[in-house]
Amino acid sequence: MKLTERKRAALIEAAKDELLQYGFRAANMTRVCEKAGTSKRTLYNHFESKELLFSAAISALIDGKMQPHSLRYCPEQCLAAQLRAYLQQKVVALYQLVGLSVVRMVVAELIREPQLAAKYFALVENTDGALQHWIEAAMADGRIRQGASELMVSVIINLFHGHFLWPQLMANVEPPTTVTQEALINEMIRIFLCAYEQPRTRDDATTAAP
Repeated sequence: MKLTERKRAALIEAAKDELLQYGFRAANMTRVCEKAGTSKRTLYNHFESKELLFSAAISALIDGKMQPHSLRYCPEQCLAAQLRAYLQQKVVALYQLVGLSVVRMVVAELIREPQLAAKYFALVENTDGALQHWIEAAMADGRIRQGASELMVSVIINLFHGHFLWPQLMANVEPPTTVTQEALINEMIRIFLCAYEQPRTRDDATTAAP
């Protein structure tokens, strides 16, 4: 890693600690620089504003704990099984690796600071690249209808957040039990595949038969 990359990473790490300890409004750029061992000039060379720095810190805070997510299109496996494994990983990451307390803090900061929210959502737009690539691969293989992959990603993610995130954040609903999680995931997959799965032709079925 180059020196400039190390300095940028150190600033983001320091900003994460500052955000968790003080929140965005009380966050102090001098403390961030001291923790990172850099100058303010270096900080502003990497990040033009406080909002951009803490947007990057929020993304690193969440994304760094979401690394176990993986989704690679497998032509031999049914689409439902592939999506189920991916969504199960997302549930584990949200509830166990990241934790709702961290997500609540992030959402609270975004609500209080519209400028930070705008910078953050601009930064993380279309970040579920693994899911989008999976959809595009299934589309190229003729198993998903041709269409806008970004829209299809948003359908799945919005269904996921509607069951596993927003009720817990906004209404303080308890996370669903393991049995309920499985039922919700299966229903999400059913809705998605009913909308987008490409019906198999007789020729396809004949080709796939052993």
